[in-house]
Amino acid sequence: MPFISKHTLAVDFQGGQLTSDAGLLLLGRAEAKVGLIKTMAQAIHDPRDSSRIHHPLFDLLRQRIFQIACGYEDADDADDLRGDPIFKICCDRLPLQDPDLASQPTISRLENQVIEEDLSRLREAFLETFIRSTPIPPVELTLDIDAWDDPTHGNQQLSLFNGHYDQFMLLPLQISEATSGRILWISLFSGTSHPGTVCLEGVQWVVRRLRQAWPQVRITLRGDGAFPLPLNLEACEALPVDYVLGLAGNARLRRAGAALLEEARRCAMETGCKVRLFDELFYAAGSWERKRRVIIKAEWLAEGPNLRFLVTTRREDPQALYDRIYVQRGEDCENRIKELKRGLSSDRLSCHSARANQFRLLLFQAAYWLILELRRAARGTALARAQVTRLREQLLKTGALVKVTARRVWVHLASACPWKEVWFLIWQRLSVEGTSSG
Repeated sequence: MPFISKHTLAVDFQGGQLTSDAGLLLLGRAEAKVGLIKTMAQAIHDPRDSSRIHHPLFDLLRQRIFQIACGYEDADDADDLRGDPIFKICCDRLPLQDPDLASQPTISRLENQVIEEDLSRLREAFLETFIRSTPIPPVELTLDIDAWDDPTHGNQQLSLFNGHYDQFMLLPLQISEATSGRILWISLFSGTSHPGTVCLEGVQWVVRRLRQAWPQVRITLRGDGAFPLPLNLEACEALPVDYVLGLAGNARLRRAGAALLEEARRCAMETGCKVRLFDELFYAAGSWERKRRVIIKAEWLAEGPNLRFLVTTRREDPQALYDRIYVQRGEDCENRIKELKRGLSSDRLSCHSARANQFRLLLFQAAYWLILELRRAARGTALARAQVTRLREQLLKTGALVKVTARRVWVHLASACPWKEVWFLIWQRLSVEGTSSG
């Protein structure tokens, strides 16, 4: 059946220099503002012969990170996108006149050439960029620490069977800053690693550098029940860093919370509604050298009892501490991990080398930083709280016709684009706030 009854419908692929990712221009502006990728390029030692380099490190990193942000997480995608006019423009190349961007083999060589010293300097680059982009010293910072599972389907180094997740996997562990959502540190561990036993080096390194920059800042570490191991608690108290950490229940703690849970049950039976009650005690596990403050939450739901425990150095009222600090991990940390995994496919760590996969994690981290800049620039709009997938679909995935004249590069977006007001608002904000245009 024809779509238009009065005319013959004809379709071809002769539309010229078209792109489906015109919103990448916004990411280009975000990078010009933050300068993260340029800092990353300076952190990597390039072993190539400078006289034979066609694709500088800065261009390779921009190309790979921009592709990840636009939903092209595999290095193979470079072969199809290396001639895309918008990707070339965002890497400072004219669409038709200048050579195409790097192919998949060049991108793969980049991922596999990094050494441990490069990875260390790259981690420093993220933290230094965070400090540099925070001109007013913060009074308080909340750091969220959490690990997530990355199932493996090949012969990756560090891939081991994890009985808890019932799969072969890798274990990425990250520390993020709650207010901005930025991941400050991320590291890759073997599939059988326990998050609590491998986190201490990262926590100490991040905290010491932040304290060096801002000596008076109050830092609180949040995490789930995997992290309050004795060594971690003692290290936090020595730094010093406040902590609010989930605590696994045991027979002693359950006995301590039994009366409160029974009171919650009676209230729930009387009212027919769920009931939450809070209390606290000073408690020392058998492996602890001294007693610490433990918060008890006794909750009775339609499904039954829910008894939870926290260990903390903070002094707030138990319910306020639980609701206003600990529970916020769901939004500030766990949803950010979901964005990183589901929105950017950061679990696509399919290189054989553990170093290459660690480098990939840092590339995903950089792409996430840039998208956070778009979300921040969208404040006050319908996209102010949009997740990665929505920002990509409604801002980055924008069709455009690209034309090059003697003096200008024209990017013609669709006149009927439903998000054009928001698009240009973000463009203007990134231009005003940034250091230069993309």
